Amino acid sequence: MRKTLIAPLGLAFVLASLPAGAAELLDRVVAVVNKDAIMQSDMEQRVTQASQQLQSRGINLPPRDVLERQVLDRMVNEQIQLQLAEQANLSIDDTQLNATLRGIAKDNGMSLEAFADKLEQDGMSLAQVRDQVRRELLVQQIQQRSVASRVRISDREIDRYLNQQNVGSDVQYHLAHLLVALPQEPTPDQVKAARAKADSLRQQIEQGTDFAQLAAAESAGSQALSGGDLGWRSGGELPTVFAEVIPNMQAGQVSEPLRSASGYHLVKLIEKRGAGKALISQTRARHILIQPNPNLSDQQALERAESIRRRLLGGEDFAALAQEFSDDKGSSLKGGELGWVSPGQTVSSFETAMNGLDVGEISQPVKSRFGYHIIEVEERRQQDVTNSSQRDKVRKTLFQRKLNDELEAWQQQVRAEAYVDNRLDEQ
Repeated sequence: MRKTLIAPLGLAFVLASLPAGAAELLDRVVAVVNKDAIMQSDMEQRVTQASQQLQSRGINLPPRDVLERQVLDRMVNEQIQLQLAEQANLSIDDTQLNATLRGIAKDNGMSLEAFADKLEQDGMSLAQVRDQVRRELLVQQIQQRSVASRVRISDREIDRYLNQQNVGSDVQYHLAHLLVALPQEPTPDQVKAARAKADSLRQQIEQGTDFAQLAAAESAGSQALSGGDLGWRSGGELPTVFAEVIPNMQAGQVSEPLRSASGYHLVKLIEKRGAGKALISQTRARHILIQPNPNLSDQQALERAESIRRRLLGGEDFAALAQEFSDDKGSSLKGGELGWVSPGQTVSSFETAMNGLDVGEISQPVKSRFGYHIIEVEERRQQDVTNSSQRDKVRKTLFQRKLNDELEAWQQQVRAEAYVDNRLDEQ
């Protein structure tokens, strides 16, 4: 069986060759999105990827024409957002792109070189994947830029949340979702038809139809081609329309149709987990960073870092050497001190190396996208974040919830404002 590679950011990379004979098809325009055209060859490639993704999850494929419509709809939405990113002069630099690709390769247990070889074996090139990753990152950028500015969290909202929720319980929910969409300003008949469709779909699920298969065929949600799988969400990350319903559901249960501005939602609670205090492991560390630059090659930066490490092992003062040599201006004046570091606050290579050190141990030079780090672990502790970090955590939780709500509305708005000519069914 072909191994499906893993990718972050919701990118569905399934490395499979295009169907035999695909190259012989005459290309044609299947949709026009404002000034741009979407070609059948591009859609066919995405359909192949979507098919492999669904199969890797054990989800039966919907009919070919249904899958094509689902894929094309998502390509249209993506193209609209890429156009907005272009208008805003947004870009992804090679450093960010290469770091993301290395992360994808690492998640698949490969070096970037081995990952490129695997892509070639499976009928894709690294250049194609780079382009797909770049598009995904640009879409994320324009979403953050356009939507995040709309979100405001007041102290009163934080107080209300703290009064209503047990923040320390940290219950998480694994959800799947199906959306029956409505236009921005629906007529009563459109609302009635959408509700009837949502009721019919729920009845099919109750009668034994697989939720994931139905979501792949019918959902207008962004995760339809993943069987509607939303992954794990904490209570605070639940969209507002779900927040009062999900905590009272049992695993395996499907909600009644839930109405939002986007349409009617069916939500399945797959499972839930978590309880107790939110304890995290924190590390107090310091570091010295040596960055390559036009006057200092990568090899020279490594040699300088190794020289500084030898001096530290020889007994020289860490703080003094950090103040003299470190290129991290934020910490060098404090003798390289980073304070208490929580999981996820540093790049993965730094965090992995730091976690492998004993207290008082000085690392070998650790390479990250910033340069070479020499790390010393000074102390470790278990911290209850329900106390000192509670309000900050709640603020982030509420921000993410509102961001999800606003993103849904924004995507609906930009789609309604765009010119879209769907030619898929034309012969």
